[in-house]
Amino acid sequence: MNRLLFIISFVIFLLVSCTTSHNTLNEDDIPWKPPTTPATPVSEKPKILWIDASANFKYFANSKESIVIYLEKAKSAGFTDVIVDVRPTCGDVLFKSNIVAEVKKLGDIERTATWDYLAVFIEEAHKQNLKIHANLNTMVGGNMRDGGVVYRDAAKAAWLTQIYYPTGIISIKEDNKSHAKFFNPINPEVQSYMLSIFTELAQNYPSLDGIILDRARFNSMESDFSELSKKEFEKYAGQTLSNFPTDIFTWNGDKVVPGKQYNKWLEFRAKTIYDFFEKARNSIKSVNKNIKFGTYTGSWYSTYYNEGVNWASKKYDPSKYYNWATPEYKNFGYATLLDIYMTGAYGKTLYGTTSEWTVEGAILNAKKVTRGDVPVCGSLYGLNFENKPQDAEEATYICLTKGDGLMFFDMIYLIMYDQWDAVKKGIDRALATDKNKNK
Repeated sequence: MNRLLFIISFVIFLLVSCTTSHNTLNEDDIPWKPPTTPATPVSEKPKILWIDASANFKYFANSKESIVIYLEKAKSAGFTDVIVDVRPTCGDVLFKSNIVAEVKKLGDIERTATWDYLAVFIEEAHKQNLKIHANLNTMVGGNMRDGGVVYRDAAKAAWLTQIYYPTGIISIKEDNKSHAKFFNPINPEVQSYMLSIFTELAQNYPSLDGIILDRARFNSMESDFSELSKKEFEKYAGQTLSNFPTDIFTWNGDKVVPGKQYNKWLEFRAKTIYDFFEKARNSIKSVNKNIKFGTYTGSWYSTYYNEGVNWASKKYDPSKYYNWATPEYKNFGYATLLDIYMTGAYGKTLYGTTSEWTVEGAILNAKKVTRGDVPVCGSLYGLNFENKPQDAEEATYICLTKGDGLMFFDMIYLIMYDQWDAVKKGIDRALATDKNKNK
């Protein structure tokens, strides 16, 4: 559930940060019509249910029966795919591994069962003719509630990101504002460690349909400001920084004031993540080319450089629209590396084409910047539909008629707010609309 609280606070932060002068959004450019190609029928679009490990652990930690029951409910509601979270932010895993420890406890729930959590999900999902994907929270190694590998292993704790705040630079481990303890993505040891986990997962679970990377990014704009990152940036930029970190940016209260190397720094961060995604895809595909490779990001492209991620197509040049992007920034758009892409259409307003903060606008904007390189699954946040079943139905319908698929985050909200029927109605409406249109 801490992930859910994180999303709420993060959305508030982004809404505030969008008001700064260097985040200007050219709203007139948002609508974009893709090239005329045969439309994918709604019946063939994925309808994905996300199952967060921590939020749902009480149901699944020790009960195969619950796994069967809820997969049956997912199938009945019209879902075609399930994403099961197998590396929560503690950094331990819910599959058999020779590299990392298995999860024994999340929150107050202890796992005493010895059967293979992921293997049971795969077996039971396939019995229901559901595709099954394993999600890994990637650039994290612990959290304040559950501890994790960085609290047990001093060598891995040394990989944690260094945060640049107005008060100075500190390790994220010492930062009480950061629940999830992020690694420094620039560190080659971090990358090698995660790539070894991906490879092992693909080798040991060949019947997986997909591997999904979540939190495959920097923690925030404030990271990473370690000496290692400084040196790697200097090599990339071909110059020595005389004033670090102020050459990157300074603080005016809680506002970032770009320095002379700010835009190049954003480009460097995007390249770091692009290169990692390329390595991750190759690692997985070299083991099993049939496993799909995917990710989730927020849809707010105009400010997603905060996380060091360019999820767009290389054909989309953000420097034409945003003054934070260099002309080279477009070279590190990773959409073409993906088989599955889910974008967070987390606004509470449903319709509207010119804003990233409506469900419709988020999907259309994501399709605009990905330029057809990968299908765009609109991702819904169940908390937005508390006591609003009609909105849950309508948002589901929008994802399947405006976008290339649906992802619903998270199963816990379907349970808490009894949204199963609302989502089913949205799926059924989209299927019926498609059928009537093609009569």
